[in-house]
Amino acid sequence: MALAIFGAALATPLAADPFETTIRPFLETHCVECHGPETQESNLRFDAIEAFQASDVHLWTKVHEALSYGDMPPDDEPRPDPEAAAAVLAWIEAEQRAPQPGRIRRMNRRELNATLRDLTALSVDFAGGLPEDGKVAGFDTGAEGLQDAADSVAQIMEVTRRAVAGIRFLEPPPGEPVILDFREERFKDLRRGFNDIGKSDAGISSRGQTATWLDGRGLLLTPAWIKDRDSFSINVRLPEDGRGIVRLAVDVSAEEGMPGVPAPRLAVRAGGRDFGVREISGRPDSAERMVFEFQFEDLATQKDGLEISLRNLVEMPYAVEGFENEDRTKPEDNVPGGGGLFRPLFDKKELKPEERPVPQLVIESMEIELDRIAAWPPETWQAKSGEIADDLASARRLLALWTERAWRRPVQSAELEPFLEFYQTLRRDGLSFDDALRATFQSVLLSGPFRFLASPADEDPAIAPHAIATRLAFMLTGGPPDAELRQLAAEGKLRDPAVLDTQVDRLLADPRLGNFSEPFVVQWLEMEQPITVLMDDLRQVDFLFGRYLKESMRTETVAYFQTMLAKNRPARELVDSHWTVMNDSLARHYGYPGIDGSAFRAVSLRKDDPRGGGILGHAGIQSMLTWMGDNWVIYRGAWALRHILDMPPPPAPLEVPELDLSGDNRHKPFRELLRQHQEDPNCTVCHKHMDPLGFAFQNFDPAGRWREVEFSRYIKNEIDGKIQWLGDGETRPVDTLGRLPRGEEFTTFAECKQLIATHYMDDVVAGWMKNLVIYGTGRQPDVDDLAAIREMIKQHKAAGHPVRDLLKALIRSRVFLDR
Repeated sequence: MALAIFGAALATPLAADPFETTIRPFLETHCVECHGPETQESNLRFDAIEAFQASDVHLWTKVHEALSYGDMPPDDEPRPDPEAAAAVLAWIEAEQRAPQPGRIRRMNRRELNATLRDLTALSVDFAGGLPEDGKVAGFDTGAEGLQDAADSVAQIMEVTRRAVAGIRFLEPPPGEPVILDFREERFKDLRRGFNDIGKSDAGISSRGQTATWLDGRGLLLTPAWIKDRDSFSINVRLPEDGRGIVRLAVDVSAEEGMPGVPAPRLAVRAGGRDFGVREISGRPDSAERMVFEFQFEDLATQKDGLEISLRNLVEMPYAVEGFENEDRTKPEDNVPGGGGLFRPLFDKKELKPEERPVPQLVIESMEIELDRIAAWPPETWQAKSGEIADDLASARRLLALWTERAWRRPVQSAELEPFLEFYQTLRRDGLSFDDALRATFQSVLLSGPFRFLASPADEDPAIAPHAIATRLAFMLTGGPPDAELRQLAAEGKLRDPAVLDTQVDRLLADPRLGNFSEPFVVQWLEMEQPITVLMDDLRQVDFLFGRYLKESMRTETVAYFQTMLAKNRPARELVDSHWTVMNDSLARHYGYPGIDGSAFRAVSLRKDDPRGGGILGHAGIQSMLTWMGDNWVIYRGAWALRHILDMPPPPAPLEVPELDLSGDNRHKPFRELLRQHQEDPNCTVCHKHMDPLGFAFQNFDPAGRWREVEFSRYIKNEIDGKIQWLGDGETRPVDTLGRLPRGEEFTTFAECKQLIATHYMDDVVAGWMKNLVIYGTGRQPDVDDLAAIREMIKQHKAAGHPVRDLLKALIRSRVFLDR
């Protein structure tokens, strides 16, 4: 790896010894910048000089890593003397260490939301009112990216105020919840039923209905065509001050459908925001209860209140004999406005609604609490807070309980005193017990020990063990430590390797594992990029079901990684395996029949499936790495270098133009276009590794499906906001000839994966573990961390680098525990 800023930085003398006699001459001789100094902006040269003069740890870590792997100097430059290189490496290891241990970082948006939900026992999505986080190396856990600003602090103050406003101590509940039992006869006529509710001044009304009353069962929700009103909506009145929480509990079941019909999916939307989609499998004798809590302040409201909508959201293609899932409209019909998938089913007048061969939902009842204020402490805590009275002793006990959970460690009496004094001042000013304690609780949430995560290397022995528990919990569950972790920390057992291994196994078995695997995988692999779905015909089923397929394509990679962790699979299977994970939508996309339901499960691949296993063949990965409806060799090659092989290409020089795809270039093979582009010597350094690797993925079309031929060009059609890419012109065999960074040549995608699995697994594992360090500790790994990672890789190589074992090794190491 040749660092682009070396040349400019080394032009300025640095006062160091033995730097001047040994290190600087070596770097001047062997460290050549990628692009000439004339291509670098003056401020970049200035930053580079400052970085060297300030002994920037990250910069020297990159130098050390490049020299260690033999990536610097470039192949066409003289090779350094091994003894001189060793001396430089030794100097970096001795002189350029990370800052002293004990540094802390602020909680990010995800973590703060989870912690507020844990503290209050409210299921409100507090993240909606919190600012976005800055990122370091793509991760929202980097300490350097979590800097406070005046506006972000103001937002945090407002969100914490809302959080404590949702709890009570001595106050009685504001009112009884409103229960709507749709199995009652009065809801046979929905308008009359809701008029009865309105007359009782319950604050609930309805804005038009699409549901059908099913005798004695409840309201039947049937999916409708894309532009029809297909939701059942209610309105709840706004509080006078526009603040507060509304709690909605829905009892819902599914009607058993015909063979081939998937389970229905209930989608909930409130005030313009989506609050999740869940597949419903409960039957009439075992309805499922879904609970949601919404804050009025976070949502768009209208004069007549907050609209909450329930929708039977089915976006999975299916086929039932006699009711095939295919559009029967005429070609000249404007599909989005008329006709459509479900029209033929609805037009069968002889069928009752419950007899139609579409997934059916039944809303049996709702419980609505219009001004939700939850009793605290929550019953689930089983906290020994004693009988609560309006006295100082009760306030002290509750404050101690709140502060210990908020600070994630035991709290000394002296630490409580300032908060208790604040509470007493508020009482003297006339505030009630509940109001004064809420304000005091919020002051705890604005304190440093709440908002900042302590270091496991903290010098205070009362803090360090609990910092380990907090770091472990936030990494693997996305939230604060539970009772077992808190107890182990109090007993000082979290430095015991056996105890740590047991806790890792326990937390990885936790249903909250998705709170680790999803944000980690999405940020590691940059999976927030748009996904393309090809539509063979805008009048066919893909038009309606594209959103569910995109959701499934994005989830596939997360579920695959989660399965590898759960089964402790070898790291090689990140690249190549004989299995994958699928749900119903992906199975149809890949051509695997007989897989029903939205749940992902491990599936053995067919021997003739050319994709094989591993994340490189996932449709979601390859689809997001497209551009203008066609494959983009450069994107795919650069992504694989950066995120799989841990060999990120240098930044592009400023003056190099983009690849020209207009005029005579429109019909040229992509390899020829790239050859023209690389005639500029400034391009060669970046493209010599990106482009040859990118050709490995040319068998994947823009939707991530396998193809054997490609078109000379693609045409874009757009209708009602949906995009369709159509191949046009002559076809040609897919060109997959390529080369890996160290010179290994391949002719197919399968050969490329085999070569990576054979020759590059140390690189793949090192890159993965470096990202784990950033995600788990909040800092980029330095020279010492990289040495520890290399040792872990060496120790687990014979076993094939099992991913759970590597994760445990990292958590047991000083990288996680002492830095």
